Amino acid sequence: MVGGATGPITKAISRRRSHRRQWRIFECIAMIILDAILIDASFRVAYYFRYVLLRPSSLLDTLAKTLIGSEFNSTFFTTPLDNFAPLEFGIVIGLIVIFILRGLYTIRLTGSWFRQARTILNSATVGLTLLIAYYFVFPAMSNSRLLVPFVWATAVVVLCLARLIVSGVMVLLYRIGLGETRLLVVGSGRLGKMIMQHIAANPDLGYSIVGFLHDLQHEPPSDFGRFKMLGTIDDIGYVIRSMQVDEVIIALPSNMHQYAVRSVKMCERLGTSFKLVPELYELSLSRIDMGVIEGIPLLGIRQVALNSIQRFITRLVDVTVSILVLTLSSPIWLCIALIIKLSSQGPIIFKQKRVGLNGKLFEIYKFRSMYQNADQRLATLLEKNEATGPLFKMKDDPRITPIGKFIRRTSLDEVPQLINVIKGDMSLVGPRPALQREVEQYEEWQKGRLAIRPGLTGLWQVRGRSNLSFDEGVLMDLYYIENWSLRLYFQILFRTIPAVLFSRGAY
Repeated sequence: MVGGATGPITKAISRRRSHRRQWRIFECIAMIILDAILIDASFRVAYYFRYVLLRPSSLLDTLAKTLIGSEFNSTFFTTPLDNFAPLEFGIVIGLIVIFILRGLYTIRLTGSWFRQARTILNSATVGLTLLIAYYFVFPAMSNSRLLVPFVWATAVVVLCLARLIVSGVMVLLYRIGLGETRLLVVGSGRLGKMIMQHIAANPDLGYSIVGFLHDLQHEPPSDFGRFKMLGTIDDIGYVIRSMQVDEVIIALPSNMHQYAVRSVKMCERLGTSFKLVPELYELSLSRIDMGVIEGIPLLGIRQVALNSIQRFITRLVDVTVSILVLTLSSPIWLCIALIIKLSSQGPIIFKQKRVGLNGKLFEIYKFRSMYQNADQRLATLLEKNEATGPLFKMKDDPRITPIGKFIRRTSLDEVPQLINVIKGDMSLVGPRPALQREVEQYEEWQKGRLAIRPGLTGLWQVRGRSNLSFDEGVLMDLYYIENWSLRLYFQILFRTIPAVLFSRGAY
């Protein structure tokens, strides 16, 4: 009976896995062909720029026609495209080979555009360097050397833009279920939860979380938010078969090593791909200090600290961006201020005490989005709270004014906080500043989000905002603090733009 039940399931999993392999192979081949076509097109565009638009001999053409007459042939000052056929073919094949060797086609087509663009830029630069070295050893045809940097610049721009378009197309395909990866997470602790929320916050990656398995270390969670518990770690084989899981992520603490090994063996037996997440995932790799004593490898963890240069750069960016936004967009802020003043009674700017760096209180500025008696009405609405933890969130809060709903959804109410950034109370990126009554309800581990200056935006905001539970959001903030880097700072800053434009989780 059991064998009869599992037989069709096993066959269905096998067919699905075969289809996924075929899909991945198709993706890879299609991208190689597309890149080859685009590189060739880039070469021709570069030739057009070099020998047609930017040809310096146009004045010479006019002079020669005047002196020589109608017998003059302007092609004397240019080189036909056909003469560059060997170079064109070599660049196309050479770049494709370099892309393959540098792993461009192993990167997922969605959710990693910056990584793809960086790989394309590095690979094209390597190709350019090799070509220049070749020309240095073997003299090239006349006028061909200057064409090479034109090809390099054009190819980088065209390929990066193409990757952006392909990423958008793949997102649409994933949303209709084509090529999507069904993912199971093994582990229900902080590590497993962090993995799930990172994946769920990036749906463009093409993963669909079917659920997670409880790790048996603690009591089964009564509420795990949007993630569904499918059983315990002992049920991994049954869940993989019944849910047709494509990939398993094993996120177990180090003291459950034997269970991790058992899960790996089960995945291997069922032919399901898997990945192991070490507990060091919660730390940036740049913080791991490796050493050796008598051949014994040792791991140490360096403390994260902003050095003087990093502090100067972040502060410079904070102040410069804040002044530019406030100055260049001042007509918009003046219109908002006027509408707020005319639509309801009360001040234009709402001031409130918030908890900042190391628990220090400061006064935050916002465009007023609520009626004057909002604080007095809060007590009557507490039972309708839709948020978890010490936060109060209500999607249809009656205290919000009509214009307030618009500026909150578009995050325009936060603009006056740029003044807080200029004053030094806040940074552009960091955990959102909390109310004092909220901080008083924090558990000890949640107070870690007060370790750096609060921000106008943060990892929590770009990955879900109100769609995340309080604990999930705090984990996001702690991840940012523990893994701080200039790169992460700028990534969050740039990702804030689409998060605001599409109003993800804002109300």
